[in-house]
Amino acid sequence: MEQIAYVVTEKAGPKVAGRPVAPGEELLLTEFEARAELLAGSLRPKAVEPAAASDAPADGAERPLKKR
Repeated sequence: MEQIAYVVTEKAGPKVAGRPVAPGEELLLTEFEARAELLAGSLRPKAVEPAAASDAPADGAERPLKKR
């Protein structure tokens, strides 16, 4: 399974997903491992930076408008 980056929140206890942690610490967990901790508010997904370069056309031209 793919591991996803999560950040420990201030609500977390001394252990999250069976690991000793501190608030602000980053953990790599599977969705299954993180599920209960997310519901409890002990974790939040790490912010993903937007991929600005991949969304823009390569030549700098504007995209055509959609027809209705």
